[in-house]
Amino acid sequence: MEQTILLTGGSGYVGGRLLQRLAVDGRNVRCLARNPERITALVPPGTELIRGDVLEYQSLQTALAGIDTAFY
Repeated sequence: MEQTILLTGGSGYVGGRLLQRLAVDGRNVRCLARNPERITALVPPGTELIRGDVLEYQSLQTALAGIDTAFY
């Protein structure tokens, strides 16, 4: 069974590079963004992009559903 990784901060310097590296490694990635439309072009194919904010409990709880590892 493949693990799924949650990544926050995918539009930032470190998060963006980590996102690319995870995609190259063939990892299942869910990327949480406050404004996903702003980073759609930066997200590698196969990455799940969802709207949310780590400071909002409900969106964070939704983002973490089914996640094995998270990078903040």
